[in-house]
This record gives sequence, C-alpha cells and structure tokens, in this order.
Amino acid sequence: MSSSPLLSGGAQGPLRPVDRLKLRLRHACTRRAALVVLGGLVVLWLVDRGWHGTALERHRRAARRAQRLEGFSESRMELVPAGLKSPFDLPFDDLLAHPVLAAHRTPSCRLNTFQQDRYAPLLPSYGSGGRRAHAVKPTPPHDVPRHHLTYFVAINLVDSASVVPSLVRALYTVLSSLGPSRFHVSVYENGSSDDTPVQLFLLAKVLRQLGAGFTIVSDPKRRAGWTQGERIQGLAGLRNLVLEPLFDSPAGSFDRVLFLNDVHLCEAELLEILLQHEVQGADMSCGMDWKELRIPEFEDDYPLLFYDVWVARDMQGLPFYEIKQPGGDWALPSPVLPMSASRPRYESLLPIQVYSCFNGVAVLDAALFLPPHSLRFRAGSGGGDEHSECFVLCSDIWRVLSPVRLDGTPNKDGRGARIQVVPRASVGYRVDEYDKARQDRNTTAFELDGDERRAQQASEMVEWERWPPKLVTTYPFARWDEQISIPPF
Repeated sequence: MSSSPLLSGGAQGPLRPVDRLKLRLRHACTRRAALVVLGGLVVLWLVDRGWHGTALERHRRAARRAQRLEGFSESRMELVPAGLKSPFDLPFDDLLAHPVLAAHRTPSCRLNTFQQDRYAPLLPSYGSGGRRAHAVKPTPPHDVPRHHLTYFVAINLVDSASVVPSLVRALYTVLSSLGPSRFHVSVYENGSSDDTPVQLFLLAKVLRQLGAGFTIVSDPKRRAGWTQGERIQGLAGLRNLVLEPLFDSPAGSFDRVLFLNDVHLCEAELLEILLQHEVQGADMSCGMDWKELRIPEFEDDYPLLFYDVWVARDMQGLPFYEIKQPGGDWALPSPVLPMSASRPRYESLLPIQVYSCFNGVAVLDAALFLPPHSLRFRAGSGGGDEHSECFVLCSDIWRVLSPVRLDGTPNKDGRGARIQVVPRASVGYRVDEYDKARQDRNTTAFELDGDERRAQQASEMVEWERWPPKLVTTYPFARWDEQISIPPF
C-alpha cells in the first residue's frame, strides 16, 4: 500500500519548502490547541478540587464550632439564676466565681515556669519565636509544634455537681490557652437531681463567650440506674451518645477525642496527657484515677487506691494489683503493678505501654471511631455485664491494629495497638483524693536544660511492643474470686 500523497508528495513529487513550513505550522497549532485544552482541564480540575477542599474545610469548621444547648425547657429555666440568663457577655472571672460553682470546693491550680515551657508546643503561638523555634535539628518530639490538632471533648455526667466546677475551670484554662476554635465540647447529662444541669448551663455560656463549639444535652427524662444485667450495655450507649456529634461530622473534623469522667483535675493533667499522646505516637493514652479506701480499719488515714482496676491490664495481661486466687484476696494497701516489668518506669512517672486502660481520663485518636475501623463502645460478645465497655474497647483496638487478623492472615497495616498510661496525669473523685494523688507539683524532671533535658526526654520514650499478651487475666462481672484468662481479642 502506498503512503499518503500528502506525506510523500505522491505523483507530484516531494513537498516544496513552503508546503513543509505550512505543514509544520499546522502541526504546531494542533499541538498548541491540545496543550491549551489540556491546561484548561487541569485548571478546571484544580479549581474544582480546591472548591471541594475549601467547602469540606468549611463543613469541618462548622462541625467544630456548632453550638447546641438542649434540655432547658421554659420550666427548667426557672432553676437557672437570673444573672446567667443574660444574653450579653459576662466577665469570665464572674462566671468562674459564680455561686453555682463556688459552692463546691475545687483544687488550687497553677502552671509553674517549667510546665509552661514544657506544654508550649501545644500553643497556637509556638514556633513564631523563642528558643524552641530555633532548636537544633532534628527536633525532639517534645518540641514539635502541635498547634494544628483539633479536639473533641466527651463527658458523661449524672449528679456530678461536686466535680463540674473543677472540669469547668480546667476546660476554660486549656481552651483559652490552646485556642477555643480547636475544640468541641460534648456533654450528655441525664437524670441528675442536684445542680449539675444549672452548672452545665453556665458551662455553655462560658464556651459560647470563648467561641468554642459545644453540644450540651441535659436530659431529665432519662433516669439514672440500670436494669439487672444491662449496666454495661447502658454505659456503652451513653458513651456512644456523647460521641454522636463526632460521628455526624465530616471526616477530618477532629484529630483526637478527650474523654473525661466525673473527676477533679487541673490543666496540668490535661496538657500532660495531650502532649504525651503526640510525643509517643500513641493510639490511646490514659491517666491514673484514685480513690481512698474508706474502711474502718484505717480510721481517718485512708490509703489511696488506683480505682479502675477492673479495666486496666499491663502488657503481661495482669491487673494493676495482685489479687490472690482462690478467694480474690487483695493485699491492701498495695503498690501499683507489683509484678509488672513496667513498674520501675511507672514509679519514675514515665509513660508505660499497657494492654488496656481508661482510668478517669483518656485521649484516643478520632480515626479509631471512623471508617475503616468505626469502633464503638459496646458490651462483650456474650452481652451482659461480664466486662467493662472500656476494657472491650481496648480489646477492639488491639483487634483492628493487630499484625495478624482473627482468621490468621497477616494484617499489612497492623503495627500493634499503642495504648499507654501517663502516670503524671493523676485524677481523683474527691478534691482531697486528687490533692493526695496529683503529680503536677513534682516537676523536677522538667527543671533541666541542655544535654540533661534531652536525656530526660529520651528516657520518657516508650518502646512499643507489637503483640498483645497471649492471655489476659479478667474478673467477669468484677467478681474478684472468679479469675479467668482469655485471649486478647
């Protein structure tokens, strides 16, 4: 088959120079037009992507900044003091000193100079100046700026008037320092017969004036208490209920979830656990909650006990106290983690990896509650009150992050669950219990600089284990005389 006359010249012979020039110009025009069209398509794609990205970020900001107060009908508003009903802003000092809060004792809170320096990377202004901005590379994880992070704060309450003032003051200080627009505070309260609802109305006013987002629901119709055998299912439902604004938000709206129980604490505990969660690259970080052992044998000198013993297990699968079998006898008062390899680190107030915890205050990666994991608080597979919903959640975290799936196949993305306890973040259920347990005054390790400071920071780092314990010691239904060992998930 002969070639095209246009290319070869055909019967008319080779193309003249002028025809070749025209042909080249025609090809150049075609290429230029194609490039223009392609460039236009790229610009349109970038504009569309940018518009969608901007729109998505607007939706995320809207989710963080949404403000909703529910459960204050006209009749319930009669309980609210007249001064708090004002639509106008009130001085924060007046709000925090309001009688509805001041009627209850709260701990004395203050950050010293060393703590202010330690927690500076969490602040919005960090990195714009100062000695940390000019730190020698590579920057230690303690000094990396964390001001881009966003937080979802979750609190379940019932008859909690004695502790809400401490929570309000701590939240006010932390949100004011770290930037209110980075936070959404979700509170679900139900069935309280004390001043808790009025205190939450005041909290809503504080958050509104700060410019922080909040969802505060006070439900007088949902009474406290549980049907026999359905306590854990009910608690799991309440914890999921307070997380609903997170579930309903666009993906990426929040980086971390901060769970607070009805505990007394100061801003130092919150800042320490938030910082250590980032420094260690953890999936879940817990504090330590404490309660006095109030039995006649100790008269007025009641010893402090670690409280969340039903939930917490170390990396050997053991509880935080030695509970002898048979009989379920405890040697109390007893040191924490008496048989654990992590005990020396714990006693030095260094973070330790654990299998499970919750302990009154906990920080979790928000991604755990979103696809593809979509974890929820739940009762165990057998239902009923056999295990705490917090213990089951930790088991689920190990399951989804395990190097091996349940069917025995490798999980290529499984690096093991990074769950830690941060001993400095100690909280109490009464003010006097918190004052005895608090570690925020023990800041000797912070009062260092230069090589000593870097050595101290290096000693804090957790060496993560990928694999959970082969068996975990549990006490079904919190019956200490019925110890069993179960698989980790």
